This record gives sequence, C-alpha cells and structure tokens, in this order.
Amino acid sequence: MSQASVPTPAPASKPPTIYEVARLAGVSHQTVSRYLKGNGGLKPATVVKVEGAMAELNYSPNPAARALRSKQAYRVLVVVPEGTQTVPPRMLRGAMTAAQEAGYVPDVVAVESATASRVHRLLALIASERLAGIFSLVPLGAAEKQINAAHPELPLVVAGDYDDAMHARGSLADGSAAEEMLEYLASLGHRSFYHVAGPRLWTSAVNRRRSYEKTIARLGLHSAGTAAGDWSMASGYKLGLRIPLDDGPVTAIFAASDQLAIGVIRALHERGKRVPDDVSVFGWDDLDAGKYLVPSLSTVSMDLEAPGRNGMHELISRIRNEPSEAQHYEVLPMRLVLRESTAPPPAPSAG
Repeated sequence: MSQASVPTPAPASKPPTIYEVARLAGVSHQTVSRYLKGNGGLKPATVVKVEGAMAELNYSPNPAARALRSKQAYRVLVVVPEGTQTVPPRMLRGAMTAAQEAGYVPDVVAVESATASRVHRLLALIASERLAGIFSLVPLGAAEKQINAAHPELPLVVAGDYDDAMHARGSLADGSAAEEMLEYLASLGHRSFYHVAGPRLWTSAVNRRRSYEKTIARLGLHSAGTAAGDWSMASGYKLGLRIPLDDGPVTAIFAASDQLAIGVIRALHERGKRVPDDVSVFGWDDLDAGKYLVPSLSTVSMDLEAPGRNGMHELISRIRNEPSEAQHYEVLPMRLVLRESTAPPPAPSAG
C-alpha cells in the first residue's frame, strides 16, 4: 500500500529588501538608499520608479530608514545604570517592548554613577545622535537640568520621578508596602529594626525609607538606624557587617531591594547570626533568586514591567505631542511574599 505523499509546506516569505526594490526599479541599491535617506539630487523619473517598485513589492522600510527619509527621529535612548543588575530585567523589558510596539528603536546605554561622568557621557551621546527622546531608568540628578537646558526640544522622562508623580499604588516609586511589611513583622513580635536603604538619588529608595520611618514612629517601634547602599549585593554585604546587633539587639532588617537583602544575609552568616532564628530579613522586588536562597527570601512583589512600560508610553506621548494617559495606566498592587527569612524574634534569654 503506497503512502500518501505529504506536501512540503512553503517556506515563510521574507520581507523584500532594497536590493529587490532596486532590481525591479532598474536602479542601483545605492539609489534606493539615497531615496530612503531623503538625499536630494534624484531625477523625478527615478523617484517614480523607486516608489513604484516599493509599492509593487509592498516594501516597508524599517524605522531607522523611515526616520532618515522623513527627517523624523525614531530612536529612543534608554539609560540604565552602569551596574545593570541594579535595574530589574523585567522593568527594562517593559520599556523596550513599549518602544518597539510603537515603532521606535530603543538604544540602551549604561552610564557611570558619578554625576560629572554621567553628564558628560549623555550630552556627548545626544549631540552625536538623532534622537526622538530619552527614557532613563536611573535618576539623572544634575544631568537632567543640563539636558533640558541644552536640548529643550528633546522629550525626557525619568522613570522614578515620573512614576512617583502618578501616585499609583504598585508603581516603582511607591514605598507604602513598607508599612504593611513592618506591621506584619511587629505582629510576629519584633520591636527593634534596621533599614538598609537604596541610593538617596532614587525616588523609590527615598519613599521606602520615608514609609519605614513613619511606620516605626506610628507603631512605637525602635529603629537602630538606617544606612544607604547602592542596590547591589556587595553594598548590602558591607552594610550588613556594620548593623548593630548586640546593644539593644536588632531582630528584623528591612532591605530596600532583594540584592541588598542577599548581601545582608551573607554578612549575618559571617557574624554568626542565623536567619531567621536570630534575625529576620525582608527584601523588595521579588527577584527569582530569592526563591532559591537558603533560607528563601521574604519580599515585596510588584509589577516591574509596568514602570518601564508606562514610563515609555509617557515619553512617546510627549514625542508625539499627545495628551498624557498616565491616569489610565494599569498598575497592579504590591503584595508581601512571605518565605523562610522571616519568623518571630528569639525569646529573651533568661537572667
């Protein structure tokens, strides 16, 4: 019995290239490239041939080529910290996806933390490139004013500052979950706390610290102090070595990021303190790594794609001179994720 033949599926058609446009129009690919770049000097008859070939092939130039032809910029500069681990990948993904879906080409650039270096680098980049706008996931400090002064026509959105203005629960800069966190730890019996904060330039770090301080005062708890780091595990480790643990012992530590918390836990281990038997540790961001620590990390979960996505939408609105839709952006509320790194404080020693 013969087996019925199965037709081979036709390969997916590829989009046409400028070489095919040139071949159909009877011109060189350099001529098509000149047309797309908007360069003058082409004869009217040549323009008609190129446009006719493009229409017949249903050729659609990419955003970069379209920008050159129309004299409109489609590139968006996305600024991240030099240590990219300080920006959750989901936040960057939200911004990149939003830009691409709107037809813009995002270019990611990492800048140094030092203010003078950051200003010099960004101003040099802006002067050498045709940009539609800038979206920064890192606070720009003095650079923001200098960019606005040097390029007042260039739309600029800083994610943390913009997100804070939304006053939306679940936004990047919202620190209100610290209140719920401290209430939970207090319900376990903790009374003495320490806060390992993020950098003071970051609105999110400032708001988390502010919420910590207000809640400590409202609940009548004791804070043994606050120290600011740079979001990294190394910073959390260094600060963790200095947390006062013996004089009026701290039994709970609130770290402003999961990476800070991971560094703190390592420092506590080296100091002979067990988590959570001796000290509870709470992080923020719900990074995947926290699930696999021993002990697993209690944390604050938030929609990390939303700040990147919504901030980029705001930038695109400004680029296009459209009304802001910030009040309509959906942002999921934060929630506490309780794991093994938090428990009731140790019982007071007898005598």
